[in-house]
Amino acid sequence: MSKEVVARDGGGVDKLPPLRSNGRFRLLWGGSALSVMAERSSTMAFTLLVLWHTGSKSAAGLVGFAALLPMLVMQLPAGVLVDRWDRRRVMLVCVAGRALAIGSVAVSLAGDEVRVWHIAAVAFVQGSLTVFYQLSERAAVRGVVPPQQVSTAMAQNEARSRAVNFVGHPASGVMFGLSAWVPFLSSTGLYLMSLLTLTRLRIPAQRSGRGKSARGLREEISSGLRWVWQRAYFRSALLVIAGSNLVFQGLILTVAVLVREQGRPASTVGLIMAAGSIGGLLGAFSGGWLSRRLPMRRVMIYAHVAWAVIMPGTVFLLHPVILGILFFITSHIGAAVTVSGMSHQVRITPDAMQGRVGSVVMLLVSGASSIGALGTGYLLEGFGTRGTLAIASGVMALLAVVATVVFTRPGAELEDRSAQEEASGHQRELTAGPPTTMTLRRIDG
Repeated sequence: MSKEVVARDGGGVDKLPPLRSNGRFRLLWGGSALSVMAERSSTMAFTLLVLWHTGSKSAAGLVGFAALLPMLVMQLPAGVLVDRWDRRRVMLVCVAGRALAIGSVAVSLAGDEVRVWHIAAVAFVQGSLTVFYQLSERAAVRGVVPPQQVSTAMAQNEARSRAVNFVGHPASGVMFGLSAWVPFLSSTGLYLMSLLTLTRLRIPAQRSGRGKSARGLREEISSGLRWVWQRAYFRSALLVIAGSNLVFQGLILTVAVLVREQGRPASTVGLIMAAGSIGGLLGAFSGGWLSRRLPMRRVMIYAHVAWAVIMPGTVFLLHPVILGILFFITSHIGAAVTVSGMSHQVRITPDAMQGRVGSVVMLLVSGASSIGALGTGYLLEGFGTRGTLAIASGVMALLAVVATVVFTRPGAELEDRSAQEEASGHQRELTAGPPTTMTLRRIDG
């Protein structure tokens, strides 16, 4: 943790420079923005490529499953290794590896070859390296910003991701319309630009004694699982969010199939996703505000009840404009929940366990997405688009009931209070030191 970012004025009130003056955070944010743009553009192109070239809904679901499977199988070991390894080096290796993998697709398509197994393999490799990258980046945030600005930094990171979706999804659709290989070549270039940016980044070593742990991989994974399991309502929140993520992953594939069935161009899918990204961008900004004013239990209830009310509209209102509006609203809520949840987790987790706890969180909330992609492909084959959307709406209604019942119990409030005390303790550890020794210095990278 940087020691130069907190000062006291004459009245003893902490003053912090804005994040835009923090050079290391700017490099982390900018390099990751390029990386996220590359990853999102190519992921969208995977679905379009398989769906438009093979016409197989189950094949599209299979590739989507391969892209998301790492969220299920890589999270826990990645969390341990991120706590052991140099996080900056992990990010650099992940960006370089993804550039090579996506570049191989561009080369293959330039030769007019489309092999589903190759696309699925590259999607899996990209997804695996993305898991390592995301855990490293999230853990690195506490090393480049003071504890008081973690929520703001997380909100800006989420806003970045949503803004990238806004540009990346429609751009991917437009580039795919020009030629199938264009979005993959573009993603390769973006990864290389990200690599150049991140080479300038310096991150303080984490308090983990990386690479020197005598404990086995299994024991360290277990420690992360125990940490989460001991917090009953926190793990309940993760499981409920996992269910809603499963629904939304299925919704994205269903919309892509619906657009194709209506005979509309592939760029229409990108525009619908872009509408969701705008909503997500606005939601990311409000997420920081929510995390400071509402406890997680309230955010969970309000979000899932709102989703349950909105989702049935997708069953009957199938025009792209209406779907874009619905995606705007659901993504706005989703981004606010994401920022609030990430800020909560990062604040209450000890620095040496950020990777392990973060991996458990990502496993639970995002691992289910891989099952959603695979299952939705077969639901579409068996029930069609309208039937699949009706099933998704029913699942969301059930999740809203569960969230309301679970998080109105007294134990949820007690755990929230305990978590806040825990977060305050970690903040005191990171900022420990006599006030007279704390100085303010601009960080210029």
